[in-house]
Amino acid sequence: MNTNDIRHYIAIDAQGRITSGWSDGPQRDRDTTGAVCINEAGGYQFRLHPGGEENPPLYTEDGIPLYRWDGERVVRRSEEEVQADRTAIPPPPPSEQERLRADVDFLAAMQGVTL
Repeated sequence: MNTNDIRHYIAIDAQGRITSGWSDGPQRDRDTTGAVCINEAGGYQFRLHPGGEENPPLYTEDGIPLYRWDGERVVRRSEEEVQADRTAIPPPPPSEQERLRADVDFLAAMQGVTL
């Protein structure tokens, strides 16, 4: 495969956030249905922009997408957009230890005992 024939793709979610990116050089058989081709003559390694970083991180350390597709190009999301996603993450359910502690506290309170 000629490097001029290698395409770069992104997958986006319903909000336009970029959820994955790849080059069809190393991933020739990957399904591109619904993907956006952002470069029809890219190199072997995926890049969000021509001449940009090879295989750049697409997510923050806590799993929030860093980029979005504006319908024409890749755009870095603002800190406000990233923070809005972070705020929307539901808190994790209580751990087994936290549930047990709540049960013990409840039973103690029902018996008038202070722990």
